[in-house]
Amino acid sequence: MREISPDRFPEYRKAALACCDCVYPLSVAEGVQAGRIFTLGESVLFRHFCGFAFLAGTPDTAALCELRERILHADTRFLLITDDSAVTAFFADDPAFEISQRVYYSGVCEISPPALPQGFTLRAIDAEWLPRLRGRIVPAFSWDSPARFLQNGFGYCITQGDQAAAWAFTAAVTSLHCDIGVETLPEFRGMGLAKCAAYAVLQEAQSPRDCIRREMPAGAPRWAHHIDNIGSMKTALALGFQREKECRVISVRNRF
Repeated sequence: MREISPDRFPEYRKAALACCDCVYPLSVAEGVQAGRIFTLGESVLFRHFCGFAFLAGTPDTAALCELRERILHADTRFLLITDDSAVTAFFADDPAFEISQRVYYSGVCEISPPALPQGFTLRAIDAEWLPRLRGRIVPAFSWDSPARFLQNGFGYCITQGDQAAAWAFTAAVTSLHCDIGVETLPEFRGMGLAKCAAYAVLQEAQSPRDCIRREMPAGAPRWAHHIDNIGSMKTALALGFQREKECRVISVRNRF
C-alpha cells in the first residue's frame, strides 16, 4: 500500500467518482476536507478524516489481505464502505469483522417549509455556536478543524435559550454533492427540530447564489444513515429525499 502525497490528490478525482459513495472520497481528492489516499495494487483507497473509507476498483486477494491488516491495526476509526460483492465476501467469514448496512438517499423533492415549534430559534452554526454543539454527530466528527468547517462547510442549529437542541450541517462537501449530518439531543427528540435544521441546510445547498462564507459550492444534497437509524430515515423521507441504494459497512468487531 503506497500513500499518495496531498499535492497529487487532484489526480485521483476520477477514482473518487467511481466509489460507491463519491461524496467523502471526492471531498478528500478536491482538498475540501482532510483525509488520505493510498494505492492498493490496481485499486485506490480513500480514507476520510471521519474514518469512512472507500475503494475505487476491485482489489485482488493480496491487496485485500493487506487492507485487512491495515484495518485491524488502525489506531483510529476505520469503516470500509463498499458495494463490491467480492470485497464483502472476503470479509464476511472473518470473525474479526462485522458487516452492517448504510442506506443512501438523493433526489430531494420540494416540500413546504416545516414549522419551527414555539420557543425555539433557528441559527446559523457560526464561530459562537460551533463549540456549543455536544453530541455524536457534530461538525468535529467530519471536519478536522473549526476553521475548515467555517470556511468550506455550513450548518444550522435549533436553539432554546443558550442551548443548541438540534442541528444539521454539511458533513462532507464537494463541487458536486454534499452529505448532510444531523443530530437532536435526546430530551428534544420527536419535535421535528432536526427536520427544521436540515431544511435550512437544504435551502442553502440548493441556492443558485454564491455563498461568500465558504470557498466551494455545496453541490446537490445527499443523505445517508446506518440501516438501524429509524429517526434519520424518517427525517430523510420527510424532507423529500428518495431512497437510492444500500452499501455494506465493514468494520472490526467491537471496536471504537
